[in-house]
Amino acid sequence: MSDAATPRRWEPRWCVISAGGADVDRRGVNGYPARGARTPCDAAFAAHCAKQKRPPQRGNSTPYLGPAFKRRDILAAVKSAGLTARRSKSPARDAADMIADGKIVAWFQGRMEFGPRALGNRSLLADPRRPDMRNILNQKVKHREDFRPFAPSVLAEHADEWFEVGAQSASHEFMLFAYRVKTDRRDLIPAVVHKDGSARVQIVSRKSNPRFYDLISRFFAKTGVPLVVNTSFNDSEPIVCAPTDAIVTFRKSGIDALFMDDVFLTAQA
Repeated sequence: MSDAATPRRWEPRWCVISAGGADVDRRGVNGYPARGARTPCDAAFAAHCAKQKRPPQRGNSTPYLGPAFKRRDILAAVKSAGLTARRSKSPARDAADMIADGKIVAWFQGRMEFGPRALGNRSLLADPRRPDMRNILNQKVKHREDFRPFAPSVLAEHADEWFEVGAQSASHEFMLFAYRVKTDRRDLIPAVVHKDGSARVQIVSRKSNPRFYDLISRFFAKTGVPLVVNTSFNDSEPIVCAPTDAIVTFRKSGIDALFMDDVFLTAQA
């Protein structure tokens, strides 16, 4: 890199952290939720700051950087698949009710996540209270090894009541860290507790993901549990991106319902 693109003036005062989505609150530099992005993104960031002759400033950290699809795209995909869609006046309420009734719900909303985790926009959601839910998801939906675990997505204001998360930061929104589940809570959410009593937690705030937050809030109001099982929306393939991908995965697996925006399909339809 040329001298003009090397931020030597600021090296003692700032750094870019991107492995695993960590952030640095003291210097106000957020990292990336995807490890594979670190080299090109960091290089471009360093060159940009050097060219602007100023140190980096803290920005809004979001993993929702992928494509989004309009309702007409969703309806076209449903029609092309030969299916009949229904409209929901309250997708979050209807999805939460299904999850509380033991159903597995595919939740396809807004822009796709960037990074290694599904964070509420391309997710499969289920009830964490059911001891058999991990086996159901692994065997009937994900078609993978029985020992594979699942993670909880929890409302930010209730996270420390259920998990030993410590001080919250933006990094907690990326589902990259495992924390101890409070001892008196473990039997209440067996589907997301690891053998050692930990869980890989995603903290969800209204600001970070309003639709997903609304769904979990409605599940909480119905069950008293402020979290849901959240795993990537896929079946032995990469996470779904477009409505056509979502429909293909929905039809070939044991998913009970698929919500795309306010359009939904059920396995019985």
